[in-house]
Amino acid sequence: MLLDVIGDTVENRIIDFLIEGRGFDYTKTNIAEGSGISRPTLYKVLPKMVNAKLVVLTRVIGNVQLYMLNAKNERIQALLKLEEFLLKRSFEEIGEKGTVKVQVKS
Repeated sequence: MLLDVIGDTVENRIIDFLIEGRGFDYTKTNIAEGSGISRPTLYKVLPKMVNAKLVVLTRVIGNVQLYMLNAKNERIQALLKLEEFLLKRSFEEIGEKGTVKVQVKS
């Protein structure tokens, strides 16, 4: 839903994937696969996102670097609120359409 509103760009795909997995950190491979982008594309874009403080490096295990969404970033906070609003509206629409009236016979 979020990509429909903010646009389907490489950066937005990464942000959308990390929003879905908020609170977890991911390898570059996980991010590329989860975002549906190639690793070379991720290697071009991720440093820019880290420099913009949208994504943060959380830890290094051997040669593996793990990243997560920077929930302290103002842009990310706004996107999180937008995602919450879209989900709430979606659930409300489902509730309205999915209301089933049950008739009880006595």
